[in-house]
Amino acid sequence: MLRMVSWNINGIRSPLQGMVYEEPSNCAAMAMGRILDKLDADIVCLQETKVTRDVLTEPLAIIEGYNSYFSFSRNRSGYSGVATFCKDSATPMAAEEGLSGLLATHNGDVGCYGNMDEFTQEELRALDSEGRALLTQHKIRTWEGKEKTLTLINVYCPHADAGKPERLSFKMRFYRLLQIRAEALLAAGSHVIILGDLNTAHRPIDHWDAVNLVRLFQPANQCWILGPRVASFMEKQSLV
Repeated sequence: MLRMVSWNINGIRSPLQGMVYEEPSNCAAMAMGRILDKLDADIVCLQETKVTRDVLTEPLAIIEGYNSYFSFSRNRSGYSGVATFCKDSATPMAAEEGLSGLLATHNGDVGCYGNMDEFTQEELRALDSEGRALLTQHKIRTWEGKEKTLTLINVYCPHADAGKPERLSFKMRFYRLLQIRAEALLAAGSHVIILGDLNTAHRPIDHWDAVNLVRLFQPANQCWILGPRVASFMEKQSLV
């Protein structure tokens, strides 16, 4: 059984500062390793890492006993970003950055993109330019002893600012792309788990500040997360 943890870390370097200060003899790699070990998970999915490739240091990326995968914002420094850390015992057989396939390296592909004709190439590039999605694919064994494929999609969905209607449009298009990709993987026979920061609360109980949930309970957000296509996808995954 795989244990997975999702955490919006709000800057991957932030929690390390206190740990390195408490034990100055430890390097950042040891501090990051301690955090991962304390989480006690086979797979740790982080969102809002806020690092770009040029500032990601080796001690943060290479942790003994883990394989790490990162997606970075191409346009802004210190913004967005996701990372997935997998224990050696849960090493994926494939990994891919982004949802559109435009960032795929083709030598470690996950594939299965579905019909994306409703998007322009420019739009797909924009949706994948902020470092918001990572896919890892794993072999799992069911209770019946059958070997199956599991695709894990680590996402940091966009925030929609009430004063910027174009960001709400961007967010809904990201949701749509995520849905198309997940359904294509499901149709190809893979189990699919989407986890991370969806930036939309399903119910008031899903948020710490239920009194002030106006931005998370926007009608468009709710229509997506409660829509029949999403509900159908969840039923197929036995999640509802």
